[in-house]
Amino acid sequence: MRKMEIEIPAISIIGLLALSVIFGWFRYGYGLLVPEFKQAFGVSASTLGMISSLSFVSFLAGVVAVLMIVSKFGSRPVILIGIFAASTGLLMASLTSNPLIFTVGCVVAGLSPGLTWSSFSENVNQNVKKTVQERSLAVISTGSTLGLILISTSYLFLDGQWRIIWIAGSVIGFMIFIWAFRSVPSSRQNRRGEEGVKLNARSFLTKNAKSLYLASLLFGITEATYWTYVADFVKGNFFVDNSNAIFFLITGLGGIAGLWAGDLINKLGHKICFVVTILLYSISMVVLFISQSWLFVGMSGLLFGSTFMLYAAYLPIWSAEVFPGAPEKGFSVSVILLNIGAIIGPAVFGGVLKFAGYEWVFLIIGLIACLKMLVMPKTKQA
Repeated sequence: MRKMEIEIPAISIIGLLALSVIFGWFRYGYGLLVPEFKQAFGVSASTLGMISSLSFVSFLAGVVAVLMIVSKFGSRPVILIGIFAASTGLLMASLTSNPLIFTVGCVVAGLSPGLTWSSFSENVNQNVKKTVQERSLAVISTGSTLGLILISTSYLFLDGQWRIIWIAGSVIGFMIFIWAFRSVPSSRQNRRGEEGVKLNARSFLTKNAKSLYLASLLFGITEATYWTYVADFVKGNFFVDNSNAIFFLITGLGGIAGLWAGDLINKLGHKICFVVTILLYSISMVVLFISQSWLFVGMSGLLFGSTFMLYAAYLPIWSAEVFPGAPEKGFSVSVILLNIGAIIGPAVFGGVLKFAGYEWVFLIIGLIACLKMLVMPKTKQA
């Protein structure tokens, strides 16, 4: 009996490892390590919140740079710059005792998610066979959950020694950079005879595109609010050493589900996968309103991790369907809207917390997440 072979291009593995550092070690790791940052630099939580906001601004700057640069120079140099920025920023932040230099390091590292996420999507679209593109994009997107698992595990074993953790992430990042420099292919813009494809503003405002954009905005509002407040919620409810890292580890393990996003879409279609993902994603938040026991908190982390990573894997796949001629541009616009939502969500619900507890915040964002059911994917793969 012949064994079924699963083809995974090298760009998928490079992307997987790159996003593990960029999102796992830095983007999500920042929230995990906030208590250590407060102690190391003697700053308040609000100050660290401002630093986080600055890194989101640089995230947006990276996305805008992709829109302007990739079409002229291809995705390869942007991917390399993004990986280098993450590695350099992590190293700067981990080696200093000066809050200002730490901030600069975080802002530099903050460029990397915006530079790389959609650029990997474009590179896959240009250089990977159509039959394995969705699997490749899903594998790349799941890199963030790999990083989350690794940094949570490191936190537990090293008892929160954040400088060692971030230095290790930086070293790994530079190693990935060297591999990417040698292996990431240059974009071949006209590989499928799409020469001369030009997109104007109207091409980005179609009915299908609007559904993608609204889903991205709602995703940003809900996921950023959850990530921002759930660690503090867990630490406030459970007096267990490193309970925040344990929760993040559970969430990361759930995120492994993102590896199967491409295959699920191929078998079930976009709409069915989208409906199931959104329902479970919403439930992962609402359960924290129902009960704050370890069982329900663990269930929340597992469900959120799996559906968050599935959703993150769906976005570049959905974008490639809506914008087959320039997926990196459509995806970049989606990421911009996602980040706008990520800035809005925590700020708005931070105000809500002045009048209500965390459980009400999670209930509200769970209900908001359900609104994404109104913006179903409209693609050929119904």
